[in-house]
Amino acid sequence: MIATLIGKTEYEKAKELYFYSNLEALMAEKGLSIAELSGRTGVAQSTIRSLIRGRLKRLDSISTGKLAQFFECKLDELYVMKWE
Repeated sequence: MIATLIGKTEYEKAKELYFYSNLEALMAEKGLSIAELSGRTGVAQSTIRSLIRGRLKRLDSISTGKLAQFFECKLDELYVMKWE
């Protein structure tokens, strides 16, 4: 167990990887609302809202694929990874 190896305090301080979405900027470039993007991609409005609002610990491959295909971009253009 990692906590045993590096000690509890070190474990608690360990950085986590988060994914931040560039979706809002991509939508602005195309002049799209959440409802319009949802209608054109089939990705739920609640999912799009969640992507815009905050950091993610995991990505849904189906939604990610639909959004990347729609915006004709690579994954690193959709998401920025940061250790925190």
